[in-house]
Amino acid sequence: MKKLILCLSLVLPNIAMSCPTLTGTWTSSSEKFESFNKKWANVNGNAWAFMTQTQGKEVITFNNEQEMRINTPDIEITMGEKTMTMPAKEERINYSILGCTDSSIVLQFERYGKTQISQLHFENETTYWEYMGNSQNDGNSHIREYYTKR
Repeated sequence: MKKLILCLSLVLPNIAMSCPTLTGTWTSSSEKFESFNKKWANVNGNAWAFMTQTQGKEVITFNNEQEMRINTPDIEITMGEKTMTMPAKEERINYSILGCTDSSIVLQFERYGKTQISQLHFENETTYWEYMGNSQNDGNSHIREYYTKR
């Protein structure tokens, strides 16, 4: 009986704490971004104009070695009379999973010289979202970025 209880105590937490599958390629969704944020985001017109031109471009690939590769193509942005091009870039970032539930994963990684923590909220196996911004700056703007799995 003691062996059975020991086995169950080792197996049950793993069943209850199964993480969503992150491995694969995820594309930023401009449609889901606009659908949610038109209704809920707290941003001014200039910020909205910028965001609608930059969202839906990024592609993130997570591999089994806890590395994410973030690819962004050239993006042409028009603000008023001015047009500029943000150059394409590829970033390779190591991450660790701090914890998870059956519908979320919390990642820690270093980007732009700062340690960051991000919670990915899974709507289903092929869609997750995360808040943009942080609590020190623009965390109250309630902006979500959505990703869909290819």
